[in-house]
Amino acid sequence: MRLKDRLKQLVSLKELILMIKIFLITLFSLILLSSKSLAVEFIGVIGAAVGEINNQKNEKLSNGSKIYYGDTINVKTNSNAQILFLDETVMTVGENTDLTIDDFIYDPKTNNGNFVTSIKSGIVKTISGKISEKNPDNLEIKIPNGSLGVRGTEFLVSSNSDNNESTVVLLGPGPENTLGMIPGNIQLTDGLNTTEITNPGFQAMITNVVSLSSPTNAEVISQMSSSMSHSVLNSSNIIDSSKNLTTNLINSADLKNNIIVTAEKFDLKSDEGASEILSSLSTESDAKEISVAMNQLQENIIVTDNENYVRTLDQDTILYDSGWFDLSPVETGSNGLTYSLGDEGVSQVFDTSATQQGRAKVYVNFNKKEISADVLSKITLKGASTVDYSFTTPTVTLTTIPVVASVPMAMGSSGGVFIDQLIDSGGGECPADSCTSLVRVANTLQNSALTVNSGTTEQLMDKYNHDTSNSDAAKEVFQYGKFTTVDGSGLTGLGTFVFEGAHDAAASPAGEAAYVQSIERLEGSTVVIGKALE
Repeated sequence: MRLKDRLKQLVSLKELILMIKIFLITLFSLILLSSKSLAVEFIGVIGAAVGEINNQKNEKLSNGSKIYYGDTINVKTNSNAQILFLDETVMTVGENTDLTIDDFIYDPKTNNGNFVTSIKSGIVKTISGKISEKNPDNLEIKIPNGSLGVRGTEFLVSSNSDNNESTVVLLGPGPENTLGMIPGNIQLTDGLNTTEITNPGFQAMITNVVSLSSPTNAEVISQMSSSMSHSVLNSSNIIDSSKNLTTNLINSADLKNNIIVTAEKFDLKSDEGASEILSSLSTESDAKEISVAMNQLQENIIVTDNENYVRTLDQDTILYDSGWFDLSPVETGSNGLTYSLGDEGVSQVFDTSATQQGRAKVYVNFNKKEISADVLSKITLKGASTVDYSFTTPTVTLTTIPVVASVPMAMGSSGGVFIDQLIDSGGGECPADSCTSLVRVANTLQNSALTVNSGTTEQLMDKYNHDTSNSDAAKEVFQYGKFTTVDGSGLTGLGTFVFEGAHDAAASPAGEAAYVQSIERLEGSTVVIGKALE
């Protein structure tokens, strides 16, 4: 075949491929527009959120909220958001910023794709991901008076739609760079003129025309940094977890493989039963579904006798910080047991006008096989002010992947916290899967160290009783917390909290059934994204 004919054939092939792409994109768009029954695929998640953040529908966005194709993210004053995209691009969006996702197409198998965003106003710091790494020309940031193309780097963009002024700063491998990245480069254009930023710490501006690259003004860096001072996350380690939030929280086949690989790497056991339970969860799973799954998981840690053992905090330690999440009243718990919603649906234990919250900061070191946690709670009892609780668990040994650990606690009305020793009917320590509640079975309390070690059932009942007519009511709150890693990489986890309290005037052994029926229960669960300590 002659060269001329061959070139024609190649051109025709390219045109055919282009036509196919256009057809598929058009078809996909028509399907989305014509069928409300089909779910729109999301392209990223909010990895961190501080303050007031909304989308174009005025829906409030928080930690874990999904970002969809075409979304506009509005970040208000004194607010900040960090967005994790599926190609591992990370955007930290500063206060008073409007960011729109104009285009996002990504194939995780090939890392091919296209990514276009618009910054109407505000400040955005970006760490480019796989799309830019594979195809440097396929990441574009539009600004009011121009646009910029990015080639694998970290950079800041500040735009002001009022005066048509935009500033772009290349962070690169300098002191402002958080990743140790190669410099990369940025091409900034006003539509007619183009300038290239190749030196870390340099900037270029567009007013009426694009300026040449020059060293960054210290005031610019200060202004940009201050607008993002509310950020709670500033590490690229977070992007590794975005892969776990694509279609399912856990892909069953991948999960099993990851568990096996990780178990071999760290000389741990692999738990196939846990992987089956976790693989049933999807990104659409709500807090109740997560709580049910968590309730089915058996604890697999070993508590040592050395209570003075200090947790290891080094580069091998992963911190899972759930952030604050809400707990809500339930009539049927994740354990299948029934609980009270209060007299005529009004809580007699908790202040329903206040937000009841829990938070866990879990430290896992796979190399040293250690796990410990800081457990925090904010509880508002009926007729009382909010009490902040803080408790640090002992450091214990993990034996199995996925890691499953729990802790039952008693929290005093004034803020004191200690581990509550629930025990099984045989007098031994309560198994993890049955320590989730004060209730053992219908109308029957769990046994407790109080009732075994020279205590009585009545003492246990008084401990968690909130009836003001009973002078012996201690008004303590039972809290149960549980954590598990989701996959073998150790970068994604699940956390759940339970609060319980009772309201029964008698609180006597003879009234055990009535007491159990008065127990109120709050539950809450969340996805926890891990971050390697720096």
